[in-house]
Amino acid sequence: MITATKVKLYPNEKQKILLEKHFGSCRFVYNYFLAKRDEYYITHRDAEKSSLSYFDTVYMLVGLKKQYPWLYEVNAQSLQMSLRFLDNAFKNFFHKNADHPKFRKKGKNDYFVVPQHVKIKGNRIYFPKFSDGIYFKGSKKKLSEIKNINEIVITKDAGDYYCSIIYELSEKYPPKKQLSEENSVGIDLGIEKFATLSNGIAIENPRFMKKVEKRIEKLQKQLSRKQKGSNNRRKQILKLQKKYRKLRNMRKDFLDKVSTAIAKQYDTIIIEDLNVQGMMQNHHIAKSIGDVSFYAFKEKLKYKAEKYGKNVIEIGRFDPSSKICSRCGNIKHDLKLSDRIYHCNICGLTIDRDLNAAKNIRKMGLIKVGLVQSESTPVEIATSGLHGIYPYRQMSVYESGSSEASAEE
Repeated sequence: MITATKVKLYPNEKQKILLEKHFGSCRFVYNYFLAKRDEYYITHRDAEKSSLSYFDTVYMLVGLKKQYPWLYEVNAQSLQMSLRFLDNAFKNFFHKNADHPKFRKKGKNDYFVVPQHVKIKGNRIYFPKFSDGIYFKGSKKKLSEIKNINEIVITKDAGDYYCSIIYELSEKYPPKKQLSEENSVGIDLGIEKFATLSNGIAIENPRFMKKVEKRIEKLQKQLSRKQKGSNNRRKQILKLQKKYRKLRNMRKDFLDKVSTAIAKQYDTIIIEDLNVQGMMQNHHIAKSIGDVSFYAFKEKLKYKAEKYGKNVIEIGRFDPSSKICSRCGNIKHDLKLSDRIYHCNICGLTIDRDLNAAKNIRKMGLIKVGLVQSESTPVEIATSGLHGIYPYRQMSVYESGSSEASAEE
């Protein structure tokens, strides 16, 4: 099992200079060969070999180091890893999984990778070009697990240096627990409440952005008055970066705690596939959607479930979980986003909108894996002929094997 832990580095002044040289050299190599690969493609578009490969750029790197001797001051494998990342970026572009690679900018996402010859002794980490070791602080419990280090990633964030240690654990993930209806939960994510569970538990939205928004606006206003290129402007940028880092850490801590608690408590967790990118197109709610970090929460929840041997079921994004009555199955077509209470016109159920959706998500997920036999209500039968509009209703009628469905056919 491969995992990682992140520690904070405390380099001395000499080591800081060398770290900055690594950031700059890796960025220079990445940008240089990005331009070379684009140039080669333009001039050899119709040739049999229309693009440069990773091995071509590694061979060219030898000549580049002779042209720029200061590249010898940094770890050679870190430079090669920059070329590996560039090659992966082009592969993703060719397979239409990403946009064309962009040039890396100084001070934005500074990092370099050390793939080999890393040792940890006490509170110091040793790797090529840093023979004296860099002092760090981290979790002693996690550091005691580290035996075989795969690689490390050195990053810079708001003037501080961090090291992500990627290593392999001898134990494997525990086997998945059996799918269970009794210990299952459906989760509806929202803005008013961060998450509503089908058993009635509601997790409030902490609204972290609202807590620091005024301070960020003040810092940005002060930054706009600083002269470009001045030391005061650099200091102000650092203050702003630290405030954004604090915001990220607050969100990360909240998502970690919530996802861990849910993964430990329930054996079967059912969530819906949200179109977060599409939701962000609505400028009325884009800021709130970005603040709650739905995608990051789902990824953390899936990882924690894997770690604790639990099951995650994901239902389709077009399943009308909010519009269906969780008691009788009636579909309320005129339900608006502003309607926070769900009133059913058929059975008279009055329930919180998010709780109703969470109950439906749980039921849909259990039907999907065959733990629950769907019940065909008159409304389901009436809407089953609307092909492609209510995929969940169609599935529940035609896959349930009910006599009503057979009679309808």
